[in-house]
Amino acid sequence: MMWRESLKGTVRMKTRSWRQPVASWFRGQSQVWVEGGIDRLFTWVQHQDADWVIKEQKRWERVRDLQEERKMKRLKGETRIRVIQEERLENGDIMMKVWVYQRYLYSIKERFFEQEESNGFSIQLAEGGAGWFIMKCKVEPEMNTEVERDWSYYQPPDFGTRSGSSYNRMKAVQYAETWWNGANPRYQKFEVDCTNYVSQCLHAGGIPMEYSYQRARGWWYRGSRENWSYSWAVAHSLKNYLDKGGVHRAEIVDSPRQLQPGDIICYDWDGNGRWQHNTVVTTLDASGEPLVNAHTVNSRHRYWDYRDSHGWTPQVQYRFYHIPD
Repeated sequence: MMWRESLKGTVRMKTRSWRQPVASWFRGQSQVWVEGGIDRLFTWVQHQDADWVIKEQKRWERVRDLQEERKMKRLKGETRIRVIQEERLENGDIMMKVWVYQRYLYSIKERFFEQEESNGFSIQLAEGGAGWFIMKCKVEPEMNTEVERDWSYYQPPDFGTRSGSSYNRMKAVQYAETWWNGANPRYQKFEVDCTNYVSQCLHAGGIPMEYSYQRARGWWYRGSRENWSYSWAVAHSLKNYLDKGGVHRAEIVDSPRQLQPGDIICYDWDGNGRWQHNTVVTTLDASGEPLVNAHTVNSRHRYWDYRDSHGWTPQVQYRFYHIPD
């Protein structure tokens, strides 16, 4: 049996009692983010020694360390949950797919900030003597929550030649803010969409494309099926392109504090030389540290080092790029 209903109302919650630990799990995260007390979050988890639980505990410890380092005054957390799919397994367990939106408000040096994130999760629940418990919770940022649409054949505007162009970083930031939690229907949306999103932001800021008939060269998007360069949509390829002076002669800088809104950060989660993620700087916090927007895990005004991420590891490497005006 399968249901495809949104999480609405207390009556529906009562008739599907396995939803209670899911709601408590994600809403409890907002409470822990503001008030602390990590241990209470895991009362809804059946196996405390499971690998995913240990990783999640360490992630929340990093969140707490980051809050203290940034001297944040935590003000408010908000969570919204949408059930995408539910399925009962043969053994009686429930498999759920949910989409979760989280928003956090805080202040640093008497300046107010907000951070937003939207992400998909796959959750397995089992029923025991004390009710339903979470067996496993897995991040699924590529979860499809939209009705499938036709491929876009949009041809982005040409902003002129490279020599006569300039970078309007505020337009790039405006675009990043507009589409941080959605897909511009004029472009194809990828399962791993971070680099496609960053490329769109750069182009919205006036950076002209560098066209080529080979996908391994230049930086371009022509709008039809698989008609874009690897550097437009693949994280490692964009990083290599930036290293060679592409995208308006991008400059590598040593410190994130040298970045401005509209600049780019690349991430190698495992430190093995394969770069897997890109973000665009959209603002700076009260200490001058970059806050970034990103896709795949849709994020807005996230602290640049991503220590609160499920994908972060101690081996992570960063590369900072300043885009000249």
